[in-house]
Amino acid sequence: MPNGFPLPPSGATTHLYLVRHGETEYNRRGVVQGGGIDSTLNETGVSQAEALADRLSAVPVDTVYASTMRRAKQTAAVVAGPHEPVSRTYLRDLAEMDWGVFEGEPPSSEREEAMGAVKDRWRQGEYDHRVDGGESIRDVEARAHRAMDHIVTRERGSTVVVVTHGRYLRVLLGSLLDNYGLGDMHRLDHDNTCVNRIVHAEGQFRADLLNCTAHLEQG
Repeated sequence: MPNGFPLPPSGATTHLYLVRHGETEYNRRGVVQGGGIDSTLNETGVSQAEALADRLSAVPVDTVYASTMRRAKQTAAVVAGPHEPVSRTYLRDLAEMDWGVFEGEPPSSEREEAMGAVKDRWRQGEYDHRVDGGESIRDVEARAHRAMDHIVTRERGSTVVVVTHGRYLRVLLGSLLDNYGLGDMHRLDHDNTCVNRIVHAEGQFRADLLNCTAHLEQG
């Protein structure tokens, strides 16, 4: 069971399109959202989701998963459009990291200094360090493992779109990909509606594409 994930039957290859939700007003203003602020897409976010849907319309999508948060569910609904009727499943384990006291905080030097101190501890390997009132990296990683266990077991051999969140993607991809690890999760960028194409076969995950926003550049 490499990386703590289940070993599928020999020859079963699952294609995962791990994407971030479209832009919200909190994103635009640089305000921390996290798992406690259930925001919706703004006009730009809807346009981004539509561009993503157009990009993925030629992909033979079998099913769509999303976080239970509104910004992810809205994005998933748009992406699912060209593939209807297609099943949609919402998992709480795909929700964004709980940023505790930082949630709702606008940009400021004080916030950046405080958040920077937390991120420094994570870069030093203190993954059990929790944000005051929030989650640790290990907490998020545990949820990510449960979600991926569920998806690759239930959807083995399928093509799956998974709509989730920025910090969650950093933790998930850092944990999945051997050439990163949690220590390098800060290297994994996550623009709104970015596409991370991951192949799961023989119990291993590999990335074909990371943080790709070609659909937005074309727009």
